[in-house]
Amino acid sequence: LELKLLADVGLVGLPNAGKSTLLSKLSAANPKIASYPFTTLEPQLGVLQFKYYDPCIIADIPGLVEGAHDGIGLGHKFLRHVERTSILLHVVDIADENAVENFHVIENELMSYREELAERTQVLVLNKRDLVTDSELEEIESRFAQLAQHVVTISGQSGEGIELLKETIAVILNEGKDF
Repeated sequence: LELKLLADVGLVGLPNAGKSTLLSKLSAANPKIASYPFTTLEPQLGVLQFKYYDPCIIADIPGLVEGAHDGIGLGHKFLRHVERTSILLHVVDIADENAVENFHVIENELMSYREELAERTQVLVLNKRDLVTDSELEEIESRFAQLAQHVVTISGQSGEGIELLKETIAVILNEGKDF
């Protein structure tokens, strides 16, 4: 018997990409957040409330590392929770000079674990906008624009871009639904 979370949205990314901070901004969840590197050990859940749509469940999947699909770290324990989500929010720390490579690490882990995961609807969340200059941001956004269907730049710390991200999630979740 294997327990898997059932959530509408799964937050994936490397440790310290800002997934827990984002969960706290999107919902009333209160995950542990610190200014030093660590990863949560269990998925955290939150409920995202919308003004005109039904609420959705968000799962903060603990930070994945390279080799997670082979069980490195707590890989399989984390990846199995992603299977039951409709949308993946791929959170990338754009203040990290290896942001594009970090994106590819997670994409490769998803593909290696279950190919269907890499094909699932994704929103690429470029986080930590407050830590880069406007010119750096322009270059980063152009590099990431070709990598995902939906790209939203935010600052989990200041809250910049959070409303746009909520709107994006609402539209994706409700595409094709009759009201």
